[in-house]
Amino acid sequence: MKKKHKLPMIILGIVLIIALIIWAGVEDTIRIAKSADLKFFSFAILMQFLATLAWALRWRVLLDRSGAKVSLITVLMATIVGVFFNNLTPGARAGGEPARTYLIGKRSNKSYGTVFATVMADRILDVIPVMVFTFIAFKYALKIGVPILLTVLAISTLVLLIILGISLLLSINQRLAMKFLKGIINLLKKIFPKKFEGIEEKIEEKLQKAIFDFRKTLLELSKDPVVLGKSLFYSFALWGFMILRSYYVFESIGYHLSLYKILMVQMAGIALGMISILPGGLGVTEAINSALYLSLNIDKSLAVTATVLDRFISFWLPTIIGGMISFYLGVRHGDH
Repeated sequence: MKKKHKLPMIILGIVLIIALIIWAGVEDTIRIAKSADLKFFSFAILMQFLATLAWALRWRVLLDRSGAKVSLITVLMATIVGVFFNNLTPGARAGGEPARTYLIGKRSNKSYGTVFATVMADRILDVIPVMVFTFIAFKYALKIGVPILLTVLAISTLVLLIILGISLLLSINQRLAMKFLKGIINLLKKIFPKKFEGIEEKIEEKLQKAIFDFRKTLLELSKDPVVLGKSLFYSFALWGFMILRSYYVFESIGYHLSLYKILMVQMAGIALGMISILPGGLGVTEAINSALYLSLNIDKSLAVTATVLDRFISFWLPTIIGGMISFYLGVRHGDH
């Protein structure tokens, strides 16, 4: 999405959030937010950090297996930069993948194709715990009988299966992979135009090698049970921390909500946010999650306040920090 189109979308998302707060009651929302327990709110921020760390550790397992030599702090920074670009991308939020591939590819001893294979494997592995947690949430939604949650969970499951199918298809179909990598190169040229000046004629040759490295690395990763075991452990830890983040947000505003109910809302809202036309699901995710919490008979002021605070931790903080790291890495690299 071009900058001139991206800004209006971001503004629209912010307008939706403001409208949501007005609907819930501005005074009530501010009062609840101001009275939030800082201890529990700090726990929520800690859970977000641990989730990001688990993500970086999972990706590093894949990078290590591929032979890419890179420090954990570099992987962590690249992960946060990926979150930053994902939050600026509408739909399936795939903007972070090329950014992560570029940053690690420039700082490791491996080709972009090899690094991209680890990024794709990382994305595929992310779907597995989500599917497991969604199944648990679906069973609990059936038990308590909330039609709207059942419907949204069913839609989320379908969307996630489609995303998994597309990821697997790209992994095994060489022609599609070639087209996709060309798209990534074009996106990278927009993100880092100076880095690609005068090397256009080499792109085709590099892409062919990248696809070979990509398929070889992905095949090796899929056949290593130790790597898969470690990666899945970090995947479940990642999503566990994210659910705990929302739990502590509710605790901070003095409302105890069971982990099962938080799990239902988180799993139901995730896929719908991913198909949003707004960058990072901005405004849409807040509206969906608030509506789902309302379906659990939570007061609208509490539901909206909790959702806005939760998104401050999960969306705005990572976006700001990721933007700062992106700027820092870009300036430092440019200086050399």
